[in-house]
Amino acid sequence: GVIVALKEVLPDDELMMITKKGIMIRVPVEGIRISGRNTQGVKVMNLTPGDLVVDVARVVKEDEDDDVEEGDDDESPTPTPKAKAKAKAKPKAKAPGPKPKK
Repeated sequence: GVIVALKEVLPDDELMMITKKGIMIRVPVEGIRISGRNTQGVKVMNLTPGDLVVDVARVVKEDEDDDVEEGDDDESPTPTPKAKAKAKAKPKAKAPGPKPKK
């Protein structure tokens, strides 16, 4: 067959493949066996008749520590105001008249 893509990968990476008919799979690189140069390659995806692999993407594993933000032990962060609040207008004086009875 024709080579669709050639990617340099690391053992922790994954490959995402999509076919002409819209079938998509995500495969861990560790699950693909290594073969020598005198071989026909490794079959990674079964295709239906008339379907072709149209693209392959490398999916890099992210470090779990990158998503953690450091801070104090509060459960919720302290909000920081984006703008100063405007002063409230003083209420208008009421018209003179009898005071309500209690």
